[in-house]
Amino acid sequence: MFRRSRLFWILLLLLSIAWVGLGSFFTSEHYQGGNLGSELASEIQSLGSEIQVDALSSLPLPVFFLATGLPFALVSLVFLWRNFKRESGSTAVDPDRIIRRQGLMVSLLALIFALFLWNIGGPGQRGPGPNANVLAAALAPLLWPVNLFVTFIHEAGHSLAALITGGQVNAFTVSPNGSGLASTSGGYKALILPAGYLGAALFGSALFFFTSRYPKWTRGLSVFLGLSIIVLTVLYAAPDQAGNLTANLIGIGFGVAMVAMGWVAPRIVNVFLLNTLAILTALNAVMDLSFIVRYPDAGIGDVMNDAAAFAAEYTPLLPGSVVAFIWSAVAVIMLGAAVYFGLLKPVRGEIGDSFKGKN
Repeated sequence: MFRRSRLFWILLLLLSIAWVGLGSFFTSEHYQGGNLGSELASEIQSLGSEIQVDALSSLPLPVFFLATGLPFALVSLVFLWRNFKRESGSTAVDPDRIIRRQGLMVSLLALIFALFLWNIGGPGQRGPGPNANVLAAALAPLLWPVNLFVTFIHEAGHSLAALITGGQVNAFTVSPNGSGLASTSGGYKALILPAGYLGAALFGSALFFFTSRYPKWTRGLSVFLGLSIIVLTVLYAAPDQAGNLTANLIGIGFGVAMVAMGWVAPRIVNVFLLNTLAILTALNAVMDLSFIVRYPDAGIGDVMNDAAAFAAEYTPLLPGSVVAFIWSAVAVIMLGAAVYFGLLKPVRGEIGDSFKGKN
């Protein structure tokens, strides 16, 4: 009884996530697929006019998909939660398994939320685009520090790669506009250059995997990450050329917040916030690389982007756009593996258990 009900709600939850995530992606500026977004927008506006619902025709497409898919996802989560509680009350269930199930549900919700933020105007956006609207402007104060944190992780990736390969870190900076710069000496440059984008993708992917797969240890993970970021900030973060202490403020701010979150916040809050941050960080790395594929000469003043610098020094036969494409593919593979092994595979296991229960 419990397992049949759980199977239904898991399937409904997965369909809701697919509706919100894929629907908003394929109608956003991130998808270069022709006029799909505009055609669907016209159909939604026509539907809104026919049923006389003005709000439906004026909603931005990511908001439309969230508004129509999120209620089903939330209802599914509520009934799944009740199902697990009733099952645990009627049978002897492993407490660790209950924690994993709760973490799985919260991870699914975090994935929906992160995809929504990313599509509506989060990190990785380049210019206004079709999603620029009042809601994006309202979310800007929330998303701006996240974007700066992603740059912090990018520059920290360069720095750590220099240290790991025997080099030194002079300092790294983050500017209020989201740009950054890491100054290193020595080390193996062939690993230092890709460590910014791929380091951010690896950080986000690994964080999502461990938080989703092992939610029992999430609070400790928050404290560990927070302390590590604080130490990295104190040792290597510096003001930028204009004297802005952005890197210092972002590092100390996020570090203290993670320590406090891991110390006092419930486990499910840690799972939700860490997974949201993980997805946004990894997606930003992918979209920044996608931007470089389209604009291989992009840079900061006279400083070339990492892919162009790598191509000039190590792969003269491959242009920077090809290098960026390869890095982007690697980042996508890392994120896909994290989502599969951290989230989809456990969900498949739950569905399998439900089918076994029916038999």
